[in-house]
Amino acid sequence: MATSLSSINNTLLPPTITGPIFDQAIESSAVMSLARRVPLSVNAQTAIPVSMDIPAAGWVSEGGQKPVGSGAMSVKTMVGKKVALLVPVSQEIAMTNAAGLYAQLRQDLPTAIARAFDYAAIHGLDLRTGGAGPFSDYLKKGASAVELGTASQGTGGMFADLVQGEKLVTDAGYDFSGFAADPRLKPTLKLTTDTQGRPLWVDSPTDGSIAGNLIGYPAAYNRGVSGTYRRNGNGVQAVTITGTPTGGTFTLTYGGATTAPLAYNAASSTVQSALRALPGLSTATVSGSAGGPYTVTLGAVGVATGPITANGSGLTGGTNPAVIVGATPSRDTKLRAIGGDWSQAAYGVGMDISIKVSDSASYVDEAGVTHSAFQENLVLLLVEAYYGFVKSDAAGAWVAYTDAN
Repeated sequence: MATSLSSINNTLLPPTITGPIFDQAIESSAVMSLARRVPLSVNAQTAIPVSMDIPAAGWVSEGGQKPVGSGAMSVKTMVGKKVALLVPVSQEIAMTNAAGLYAQLRQDLPTAIARAFDYAAIHGLDLRTGGAGPFSDYLKKGASAVELGTASQGTGGMFADLVQGEKLVTDAGYDFSGFAADPRLKPTLKLTTDTQGRPLWVDSPTDGSIAGNLIGYPAAYNRGVSGTYRRNGNGVQAVTITGTPTGGTFTLTYGGATTAPLAYNAASSTVQSALRALPGLSTATVSGSAGGPYTVTLGAVGVATGPITANGSGLTGGTNPAVIVGATPSRDTKLRAIGGDWSQAAYGVGMDISIKVSDSASYVDEAGVTHSAFQENLVLLLVEAYYGFVKSDAAGAWVAYTDAN
């Protein structure tokens, strides 16, 4: 639930907004769309036993001993883990265009939460850092593997590859029931043809797409499956120095204003200070190693941003040194889908989902710089939620489809 502040519209984040945000997070998550949901404790801190199999029933003679169901069941323990996101928002936007802020939050927050959950549940990693994730169970752990493009065009191509993965699961004694897939799998499959150049893909013929259906099974799509970042527009940009210069300087330009010359091996904090000196970039943050690449976040949510341009003509040494500004870095694992028996995976959602609001707190950005919301005219939104995830330890229930090319 939201916290009201005297200086901010008290309808900034009403329960009617916070509730749908997390409902949509469940709908956006590929894993949560396919796995079964189980109750998680109210505060998400109590371990919950989760049965992973259907117990085997037995026939009983008159007066005979009745079978105990738990003897045929695999039981896992689920513990809630916290996912959080701190969002700096322009106070002017929060006060004068709350409706626009609502719309942006309802679009962006569920995507961020769903993507982080899917990456952790599939890869066992933290999408933001690449380090260890919150769940000891994850779908790729012990999964079989199929490389897309293995089958020749004459033997069915990628259609045959998907079926081969299905066969691995069913031969292991499980019921193949669906795919969690990266959106880039769609055009790849649509472009596959037989030896006569005719499209192989025939799923969902009425609308011409394959969304929601692969080889007869439900499919849910999310970029958290592979780990590629969602587009960030101009809000987050990457500055990369190429050609391995050994000296000289470069400059960055935003809105017609140009920074002072920056050394070829400038620290991210130096680049950040230079950008903040330009009009409109007082809240810009820069992270990365000395000499780049630098990840530049131009401003808070609701603040209009434009493209950065660079001039590397002052760089010396190396081979044709230059400065390139482009999209944010990607964490592509080459995984394009994970399929299997989704009855063997379960997730839970804690009940204390909250969005807290403050216009006086401080925060530390990725470059290690401390900001004051009060001094910089920002509103801070702290989004917190609890999720749990478990899967069966039995081998053969999952298959990972990769695309190394």
